[in-house]
Amino acid sequence: MKQARVVLGLSVLALVAIGFVVLSSAGGPVGDRRYHDLCYFVKQQAKWLALAMPLLIGAILFDYRKWRDNRWLTITMYVVVVLALCAVFGFRPVNGSRRWLMFGPIRIQPSEFAKIAVVIATAVFLDKAGWRIELFWKGAVRALCIIGLPMALAVAEPDFGSTMVIALSGGVLMFIAGMRWRHMLLLAGVGVLGVGSLLLSNGNRMRRISAWLPDSAKATLSNWCPWLGDLTVSTEDAAEANHQLDQALIAIRNGGETGVGFGNSMQKQLYLPENHTDFIFAIGAEEWGIVFSLLLLALFVTVFVCGVIIAAKSQDRLGKLMAYGMVFLIFFQALFNMGVVTGLLPTKGLALPFISYGGTNLMSALIAIGVLINISRQTDLQRAREKSKISAVFHIKGE
Repeated sequence: MKQARVVLGLSVLALVAIGFVVLSSAGGPVGDRRYHDLCYFVKQQAKWLALAMPLLIGAILFDYRKWRDNRWLTITMYVVVVLALCAVFGFRPVNGSRRWLMFGPIRIQPSEFAKIAVVIATAVFLDKAGWRIELFWKGAVRALCIIGLPMALAVAEPDFGSTMVIALSGGVLMFIAGMRWRHMLLLAGVGVLGVGSLLLSNGNRMRRISAWLPDSAKATLSNWCPWLGDLTVSTEDAAEANHQLDQALIAIRNGGETGVGFGNSMQKQLYLPENHTDFIFAIGAEEWGIVFSLLLLALFVTVFVCGVIIAAKSQDRLGKLMAYGMVFLIFFQALFNMGVVTGLLPTKGLALPFISYGGTNLMSALIAIGVLINISRQTDLQRAREKSKISAVFHIKGE
């Protein structure tokens, strides 16, 4: 376990370091234009990292079993996060979405903390539910309520990226806990219908999806699902909807195998919107080539494998559930982000953990890592205590 813990920590350290290097280049033009400071975003990210470090240390030192032993602690944490998700609707929208609590220059995105809260609260419930998770009303529906409330609020913002990460991570927890397949499929169907209806009512989102889909897929969907209406979009609308993706793909193609060199990206010169946040992966691929892409993918896979090892070796049900939930949170988000930037998924706002600029995302990702390390440490301590007891018994018998 110690080896997995060390490799996990080194991988995360490498990801954070790479994030600062890429951000120092990608954020330069935007920082200069908005704040007349080429290093503005690097400085801000360093401040957020300094604020995140105590949270990381706290997550490492705080015994995760206390979430189960003190249910009011878990309930309070969950309620506070839900209230924060409600509070965002009292602030002005940014780019058409109400995702942030804004206090002067400080912006906090509660949906990032909601991911952590959902994993903890769901894991505690599933651990306490035991065999009752196989029941529909006392198991599946109650778990759905814990996961569904933050999802519904995230969709209303709208933040479909966070919604999908929460849904999939929650689904993983329910599967590992032993929920019946027919219950999971029924709940998934309800969720798909709910999110689908919201997508259909969101013209901008449907335009993005239609522009992303190939013509053959649109024709098939129109034939099988006539209620979707005409999915074709005009050339102008398609160009507008796919602008970020098109610019990102240009950056990746420019990078090729070896990249154009650090600081030499053309797409960062205000051609690619949000190149320091959701689309920072494209700038790294342009400047460092395929080596950057493979290195990043290898590091995220390493984090995932270490997390799975920690989860598998945990000696209690709660530890397993929380560890699987935390590692899937990070891995799903990384895959979604890279999938969006490379055009494998429709465009949606979702940060790349440890790499994208954004304080709340960095905090939540480090909290998740802290919980994983905590579970690993507690497992090692528990095994050491058990070995000590066994040694003491044999010592007494020997006497």
